[in-house]
Amino acid sequence: MTEVHNLNPKIPLCTAAYEPLGNELFQLILTKENKAEIFEHGLTKLRKNQHEASDVLEILEKWDPLTRSLFTLRSPSTILDTPFRLVYPMTDKSSFDETGFYVRQYMAVSYCWRSKDFLPVGYERHDGWPVSKPFVDAMIGEKNHPRVGIWMDQLCINQDSAEDKRSSVAAMDVIYRSCIRLLVLLEDVFLDEAEIALHSKYDLPRAQYDPAWRPPAHEEPVIASFYRKVASARWWERAWCFHEFNTNEPWTDKRQCNEIHNATFIMNGPNGSTVKIKWWTLHFIMCLASHEERIQEIFIPVDHGDREPGFRGSIMARHNAVSTKGCMLLEDRLSIMVNLSGLALAYQGQTRQSAEEVMYISAVLAMAAGEAYPLTMFGGPIIPAMRESWFQRHLLNDVTIPKFRLRDLKGVHRVSMQNIELDMIFLLPPAAWRGVEDEDLDPTYRIFPKTIATTLPATHGPTSEVLTTVRRPDEDLDKPRRKFLAGCLMNGPDFTARLWTQLRTDVIGPNYNQGLFKELAPNPSLLPAAIELLRQLFPVTTLLTIPASSEFNIEDAQLFLTWLTDPRSLYYIGVFTYQIQRGLGGQGAFTTGAQVNAHFTDGPSDELVAAVPIDLFDMSCIPLRIWLLRPCKGKGATSQWRLVGKALLLGEPDLRMEARKSKGRDDAAVEFRRVIVGG
Repeated sequence: MTEVHNLNPKIPLCTAAYEPLGNELFQLILTKENKAEIFEHGLTKLRKNQHEASDVLEILEKWDPLTRSLFTLRSPSTILDTPFRLVYPMTDKSSFDETGFYVRQYMAVSYCWRSKDFLPVGYERHDGWPVSKPFVDAMIGEKNHPRVGIWMDQLCINQDSAEDKRSSVAAMDVIYRSCIRLLVLLEDVFLDEAEIALHSKYDLPRAQYDPAWRPPAHEEPVIASFYRKVASARWWERAWCFHEFNTNEPWTDKRQCNEIHNATFIMNGPNGSTVKIKWWTLHFIMCLASHEERIQEIFIPVDHGDREPGFRGSIMARHNAVSTKGCMLLEDRLSIMVNLSGLALAYQGQTRQSAEEVMYISAVLAMAAGEAYPLTMFGGPIIPAMRESWFQRHLLNDVTIPKFRLRDLKGVHRVSMQNIELDMIFLLPPAAWRGVEDEDLDPTYRIFPKTIATTLPATHGPTSEVLTTVRRPDEDLDKPRRKFLAGCLMNGPDFTARLWTQLRTDVIGPNYNQGLFKELAPNPSLLPAAIELLRQLFPVTTLLTIPASSEFNIEDAQLFLTWLTDPRSLYYIGVFTYQIQRGLGGQGAFTTGAQVNAHFTDGPSDELVAAVPIDLFDMSCIPLRIWLLRPCKGKGATSQWRLVGKALLLGEPDLRMEARKSKGRDDAAVEFRRVIVGG
């Protein structure tokens, strides 16, 4: 029976409703006023996002009303109207005698639910708790004060009420963001004494960071064993656990700089004991072994881009991270993705039938928020649930997609699963592209007389061989590298300088000089090759001993060749290098890395056209920005063009300016059009 207690008349009537849960537990159902206080931190982000969320829904209404109908706005009032309960051991009840049932702080618990079919032999849940007694004792031991509550979804959400579950899902990010501390229960991890000792030795939150430091050799097997045990925990693989950890914002100063706010991981020790390890210590120990083991996606801060004014972290990266995790209900992935993105929206649609539907809805939502990345996706298998579609599954679930600038995608006008109507700049058709042929490679042999050797990237310490080595010998990579280099020589110094500026800005800075990798530095052995490269790019300047161009000097040439020989650069170099020259003001551009589908060969090659969505002009050169299209034929065609491939675009001039120059000309090779593209 629920009771309302106000034991002190000096306290306003905003105390929680009290309800016993058996002999050892009771719960408090908080008032709206109390929730407003303890949720203040979590609601602040929601308040700031109201305008953006409204704009997203308005754009969706124009583009795709069906997708718009799946979402509703979330406001602080909707969160405060959601029932919020906290549980306490009965022994803490007396601590409220003088204050009434008024709550100041609570801890939130993240753990894996266990059905009766998956309980270990001899496992017993303790009293009304959904976990065993050692973990109950460990959780209660984390309470800094008896009036600190515990929020545990299985106990604090009415599992018999669909409405309570729906509204609680929409509030989940606020709940985990606002708690004083997160408790993570890894019930399937059992540490031995040697592994537990690592916790004491490496509990170094105040130690100076040194990425080159390595532990003593005799400790490496223990660290590797610790990593394997912790990384094998089911908790890492569950979508809701991923959500709970990341919405708790473990990377913020609040969580990193104050022990009381830093998450506590609880695991099994010997003989029925438990071990508590703070997140910063666990992360440090895990990173010591990460060069040998797979790195969990949970180590990547999904909110990184949101911390920069005017930018937002990739919404598609959040979708991709969630899609790799286990989740009973597909539609929950949408709720998790929205919460991780910080959008003031809630999913209210029906049950989803396929992961492809979830991916499409996520992509359209991301585009409505200003992320152009879905326009570059390509390369995965055909999506049966979508029939013939412009929308493409990507080969990889990339969780490192760069942040994007907050803006509207002005070039998109209508979207459905089958077709997209958008503004594009049409380039010279592929039939007119000039490939770099074997006879064009002779000048490169004066730069590299022998097989071009790979330059392995420098790292701060040992790392995975997959990241630093090439799986194919230099002899196999020699020709693609020479073709890319020959294309630069054929296009001249202005193009090479423009290409290098683009690569340095879009690729090297944000992607190469990160994490365990040291900043890309010129390979000293490539200085003679760099001198010859400059001599060929600036033959007159070299002959007359005129100072070299400040836009591409000897340091640039040496670093460019270092980049060319780096194994990470193979993605950009590709196998074939094509030049797009005429129609770009004579300035030229490269296209490499083309990926095509089964429809690429459905007709004559001279029917193929190439176009770039205008919303990809200001985007990084990393993704596939060129769309390869064929005209749609036959009765019942609902689009003008069929998407048959995509490719990289490198070193291009200002395409908007080129289109303006070509406007109205009969021989225009660069042309602006609004088109409908299908699959």
